[in-house]
Amino acid sequence: MTDKETLTRRQLIGSGLVLGSSAVGASALTTANPCYAREGSRSAQPLAQDYSIAARVPDKDAFMHDPGMTILPGGRIVVAAPCWKFGRNRSVQSWEVLLRSSSDGGRTWGPLGPLQYSDAVPFVHEGKLYMFVLNRWKMVALVRSDDGGETWTKPVTLLEGNYWNCQTTMARRGDQLYWAMNSNGYTGVVVIAGDLSKDLMDPRSWRTSSEVKYPGTPGGLTRKMYPKGSWWGEWGSDLWLEPNVVNVNGQLRVLLRVVMDEYATSSLGAVCDLEDDGEQMELNFTQFYPIPGGQHKFFIVYDEPSRLFWMVANLVTDSQDSQDNKRRLSTMRYLGGAGNERRILMLFYGIDALNWFQAGCVAMAASPLQSFMYPSAAIDGDDLVLISRTSKDAPNQHDADLVTFHRVRNFRSLALDLYPKFQDP
Repeated sequence: MTDKETLTRRQLIGSGLVLGSSAVGASALTTANPCYAREGSRSAQPLAQDYSIAARVPDKDAFMHDPGMTILPGGRIVVAAPCWKFGRNRSVQSWEVLLRSSSDGGRTWGPLGPLQYSDAVPFVHEGKLYMFVLNRWKMVALVRSDDGGETWTKPVTLLEGNYWNCQTTMARRGDQLYWAMNSNGYTGVVVIAGDLSKDLMDPRSWRTSSEVKYPGTPGGLTRKMYPKGSWWGEWGSDLWLEPNVVNVNGQLRVLLRVVMDEYATSSLGAVCDLEDDGEQMELNFTQFYPIPGGQHKFFIVYDEPSRLFWMVANLVTDSQDSQDNKRRLSTMRYLGGAGNERRILMLFYGIDALNWFQAGCVAMAASPLQSFMYPSAAIDGDDLVLISRTSKDAPNQHDADLVTFHRVRNFRSLALDLYPKFQDP
């Protein structure tokens, strides 16, 4: 196995990620086109179906968890790919973060040394590579590399206790950097803020907001189709997780993924508002709001040239199982309800990080056991680049075997001019 691998469109079509895994068979898709329309009509083409492999599982007992990515000023791309290993009954017995880098725009990848953490979230400040590192639900720390990820400082603990997140959107306002995470299992959410004018490796440079609890699911948002135990499920209860922080014209919003009724209600997220007076940060739940792909982890980046937010997220096709596939999916060991479909990764854009327009399909698999999911994205010149936690030959759509890298070329050309034109009276 080598980490310097690429996959062309033709190889991809032959690989099974488009034609369906062996667990499903070729009948899953009757055409080689990964985004297909009805017979006799013109088929759409994904924007970035081709990919290179940044990381892969070392053996069948491991799976790729939630990867993160950042780009250094010189163009080097660094990927942090947590790899977890199962014990009995799908319990996680060990983990490490596989670090990979590319100096040729993501075409080939080389290894950096692994780190013994459960999750890692890289970012760049003043040319230096930082990374939030976590031991799941026990501590959140910060490390720094001054040589592009070759070596790292000792971790500086920022929070101890029940906190977790993977790479989600961070926001900057003034000299403050904001990132959010779950607290107390998946029941709460908090925001931390680092003072960029100070030494980030000093814990005194960081503040923590008040905590907000999941407000409960209002009546009328679900059919209550799937009580606990009715699916080979993930959660068994409604919850929010994986918060993103965005700065919308000075207003700080926290947008969260929401899982309702074992995914039967899809594309609905939650919005919290953050008030920061420079001393105290107050976080409050505001509303549930339609977010395309809000049932799964989504990622948002702001692009200054286009003055638009860009979001990568998974759309689902049949969240309430109108096709009556429950028995078939359960037999396949599909994880979660019908709406836990992760095979179609889409790109959206918008002005306010609330209302979204489709730019196109980034990548698509055929089998429900396959996925392009848990994206992290960055802007690289005229292109949008992203990584995906990808299930190609994995046992199900959750326990991914790859981290794949995709490039959407000339992404700004995909957007309409959304800004209204006002005339002076």
